[in-house]
Amino acid sequence: MYKRLSAVFLASALLAGCQSEEAVKVTDTASQIKAAQQMKDDVKSYASTYKTQSTENNKETQTYLGLKKDEDDNQEVTVKNSEEDGKFYVYDKKAILQREGEWVDISKLGGSQLLSMTKPLLYSEQFQLLDKMTAAKYKDHTLTQTINGYDEYLKVFGQSKEDKKAINNLKKTYPDIQNEITFTFDKRNQIEKITNDLKLKNDKTTVHNNGVTTFSEINSVRLDIPGPVKHAKEVGA
Repeated sequence: MYKRLSAVFLASALLAGCQSEEAVKVTDTASQIKAAQQMKDDVKSYASTYKTQSTENNKETQTYLGLKKDEDDNQEVTVKNSEEDGKFYVYDKKAILQREGEWVDISKLGGSQLLSMTKPLLYSEQFQLLDKMTAAKYKDHTLTQTINGYDEYLKVFGQSKEDKKAINNLKKTYPDIQNEITFTFDKRNQIEKITNDLKLKNDKTTVHNNGVTTFSEINSVRLDIPGPVKHAKEVGA
């Protein structure tokens, strides 16, 4: 009897496993988005980078952000651009940076602005864009959506009144717009890389912005938060 029951339970478990795999089988755009959404909550820790290269009238600027996030939502963030090259932490939901050689908690002194810098690096934030990629072309774990003109741009990004207003204001300054967005996924249907290539034009100016976001070390990141960061003095209270 025991052996018979064990065989039944084993068969049931194997069947459930097959059904689970079938549920996330990727064949097209819709199933790729769904599969990524199903894997979203499995991502607890990771390393990410966000690099942007902007060109306007042959003048180029570059920005680099790097993030390591652990299972407790603590973050180590690196910032590099023409004006700064530094690091700050998000520890226990507090924004902590170094000022005059001392680590300080600035959560009540512009901390929200500092925290907003990490949004392009957060895995969960990418789904706001991914969910809009319903018209993207699917090929080999990659989704690519090409947008030509403001009519198409509004269909993708103009869901709210505020978004529509911002886009229409942008159109007044730059009548021509082109945008290509590509999501690349790994074999587990987790986001590996995102490229966002945007071109804006008017009679006098061309603005080209290329942003690349990457994710790696998924569920492997461990942060050793320095003691002075953990005990940072609060300022601006």
